[in-house]
Amino acid sequence: MKREILRQLDRLDEEVHNRLTHYRFNRRIEGDERYRKGRIAALSWLAALCEHYRRKAEAIPTEMEESLERELGKIRWLEPSPYRQGIEDAVREFRRLLRET
Repeated sequence: MKREILRQLDRLDEEVHNRLTHYRFNRRIEGDERYRKGRIAALSWLAALCEHYRRKAEAIPTEMEESLERELGKIRWLEPSPYRQGIEDAVREFRRLLRET
């Protein structure tokens, strides 16, 4: 899932940068200069938006790992039991799946 999101963000970012380059450096575009400046402003913002969400997507596994560790800390006070073992096994399996994806 993460890889697909990153690929999609990469494609969007590439397309935005292509269009941004077109409007920045092509002075022969017919029409109002304010329109060109508006396009440049919007495309610059969209490029920054893509970068912002790329960073968020890359941080998801780390944030999930931290969350799992916090939750495990809450059950460490429990006496060793099948219930506690079930929780720890499920979290361990989830961590393995998280690393594989």
